[in-house]
Amino acid sequence: MDYTDSKFLKEKDRVKKSGFKSFFNKILFCILIFLIALIVVKGNPNIKEKLYSYIYENNISFSKLHDLYDKYLGGIVPFDNVLVDDTVAVFKENLEYEEKKDYNSGVKLVVDNNYLVPVIESGIVVYIGDKEGYGNTVIIQQVDGVDAWYSNVDTNISLYDYVEKGSLLGNTKDNNLYLYFQKDGKFIDYKEYI
Repeated sequence: MDYTDSKFLKEKDRVKKSGFKSFFNKILFCILIFLIALIVVKGNPNIKEKLYSYIYENNISFSKLHDLYDKYLGGIVPFDNVLVDDTVAVFKENLEYEEKKDYNSGVKLVVDNNYLVPVIESGIVVYIGDKEGYGNTVIIQQVDGVDAWYSNVDTNISLYDYVEKGSLLGNTKDNNLYLYFQKDGKFIDYKEYI
């Protein structure tokens, strides 16, 4: 090994160490922010009530949190090539329907009985349960910040699961699928999304 190989290896080790150091600094910074937030919330009941109201009564925008994290802390993984996804989706479908009709603030789609419902856009599941007038509903906060409501659906996914576009959400209870799209607490026109 000559001098240039030794210099290259030292530089490679220095870059690797600085990557791990940066990663651990990000983790320590997040822990510090979390502890400060806990102290502030514990010491001030007004802030605790506002935080409770914001988290449990309003929607948390996971896409905004993700954007803030990326902007100020960069990616979660220090090296881009560490995680490699070798999995291949078995179910990769697009939404298909026979007929659509306006329904309340969204759309009623006529589909096959027990239709396998694909996810329209990737996102995080933020609600699963009954909504009055809609039936069993799954709400996905999509990566674009829009909340997509899928109603009249049976599903096996769990709250806060990340679902990919085109993956299986569940199946309809009959031949109707109800879709609603909401952004910043207001229903928006479904025509842009289906």
